[in-house]
Amino acid sequence: MKKKLQIFFSILIVLVTIYIFTDYVIKHHQIISRLLKVNPLEIILIILLYSLIFVILYYLLKFMVQYFDINIDKKDNLLLNAYSLLANFSFFGQAGPGIRAIYLRNKFKLAIKKFIFITLIYYSFYSVIAVCLILFGSSLKLIWSILIILIVVSANFIVIKWYLKKRQLDRQKHLLSIKNLVYIFLATLAQLIIQTIIYMIELESIGKFAIHQIVAYSGFADLALFASITPGGIGIREAFLIFSEKIHHIPTASIVLASLIDRSAYFIYLIVLLIIVLLFHGFKKIKKLKLNDKNELEK
Repeated sequence: MKKKLQIFFSILIVLVTIYIFTDYVIKHHQIISRLLKVNPLEIILIILLYSLIFVILYYLLKFMVQYFDINIDKKDNLLLNAYSLLANFSFFGQAGPGIRAIYLRNKFKLAIKKFIFITLIYYSFYSVIAVCLILFGSSLKLIWSILIILIVVSANFIVIKWYLKKRQLDRQKHLLSIKNLVYIFLATLAQLIIQTIIYMIELESIGKFAIHQIVAYSGFADLALFASITPGGIGIREAFLIFSEKIHHIPTASIVLASLIDRSAYFIYLIVLLIIVLLFHGFKKIKKLKLNDKNELEK
């Protein structure tokens, strides 16, 4: 029942988002002409930067499983991340982590609760960095910024501690690999920095904005991950950005345009990723057929 309700609200959000965007574009038809003026090279650059994030996700998964002394094959790592990204954009909710957890359980006997633990660590780093980006772009005093960061860090610590206790995981044992935690943090930081650069390219292609505005905008867009119950967070991220307009001071028209550019570029990126995955499986089947033919000849 809960799952059906989530799917219902996800579909509703997507439909409402499509309606609002369509209605907005009709009333502000100049958006289409402005969109057509976007340099194709900027779209290509955005796609390349998303590909760079894919490389970072490869290392993120590598560090996450190494935390439990597991070494995942390069090919399996790349395919697992590709499936996860495609699933996140094809299904309701965050399907990617679930796919990773099930694969790692079946392949390496890694308990799902352990993978969820290390995923919570990653999400805690992600949320803290996103909040720091927002605070950097806001006009809050330093003391308030520090206080908010401490609250976010403490909240993450409490959630992780609660999860360890609930799942009966040894707290000391699961917080020993400091080196891997540092690697996960640095990879997460690199991921969000590149994501900020992507948003900067999108916004700069439609207007001129101060760096602090772009950074705050990026922080809010990143935080939308935690409420993404729709495929690809459609409607959720846009809502976060519009409701936070008074903080980053980027107008709705620019948010709509930047979002359309981002969604278009990311969709092309996923299509390319899907083609690569399908080609890989095709080559794999051909290789298997050749191997079978060779064995038949040897007989």
